[in-house]
Amino acid sequence: MKKKINITSLESVFKSNSDKAAIGIFGNTAKPVVAELLKYITDILEKNNLNYFIEKDLADFGKFNNRSKISNTSEIIYKSDYVFSLGGDGTFLNTAKLVNNKNIPILGINLGRLGFFSEITPKEFESFIPKLISGKFKITEQVVIKAFSGGRKFLFGLNDIVIDKNDSIRTMETETFYNNEKVVNIISDGIIISTPAGSTGYSMSCNGPIVNPESKVFIITPISPHTLNVRPIIIPDDGEIKIKISNIGKARIIADGQNTYKSVTPSEVTLQKADFTIKVIKKNSSTYFDTLKKKLFWNADKRHG
Repeated sequence: MKKKINITSLESVFKSNSDKAAIGIFGNTAKPVVAELLKYITDILEKNNLNYFIEKDLADFGKFNNRSKISNTSEIIYKSDYVFSLGGDGTFLNTAKLVNNKNIPILGINLGRLGFFSEITPKEFESFIPKLISGKFKITEQVVIKAFSGGRKFLFGLNDIVIDKNDSIRTMETETFYNNEKVVNIISDGIIISTPAGSTGYSMSCNGPIVNPESKVFIITPISPHTLNVRPIIIPDDGEIKIKISNIGKARIIADGQNTYKSVTPSEVTLQKADFTIKVIKKNSSTYFDTLKKKLFWNADKRHG
């Protein structure tokens, strides 16, 4: 695992000629505008004499021809002290999956609709680079949830782990335990176990609460429960969650809407806090409640201007 980076030493790190003093760049190759953004960003990095490497598929997508600046994913993760993610929060989640436990801070450059993780816009990028070099930013550490089934298949979620009925039209029955104490029995379309950062994602759309990312909790939210007396519940994140699925058939376990594992049921899924966090680069001026107001219009009163 990489050492934790001292923000005050960034200028010397960024301007070093060492192969390991570098920025890795990943991006969403499904968006044509990312190709334009890649050229814009690399021009600014060159102008500031900053060392960088571009992931191969992204470089091909953007028709980037400097082969000395192109690497595969594993090489970029090894070489980089910082990582840029070009796209929306979905791209950021995918980048976080690649970074995993390597302790590399990620800067998200937002081309999506929301941007809870990716908050720097392309227009802000050039003015943010001097702040990045001089350490005038902050790093937030986001908890990761780990799920394993059958003692062998591991998934990691920065937003959430979802257990659902694998596209069946039938409901599924689950028993939820926390530290071996039974919490609830639910008949539903599935269940979401969310981190605080993920509370504004799928969990919120299923009437889960909004939780500040600094809270040390997980949120358990049923998906379309077949009862009126089951509600989301918040629990401490330092315990063990166990979900028992009693239906005969298959269940699907999904991490951040991207990685999927299908389990033959009846089965059991165990969830715990991972032993690493994801480091997110934020503007010094950024606050969680400002982000809620800007991205979700939280607390906006339509009666006033």
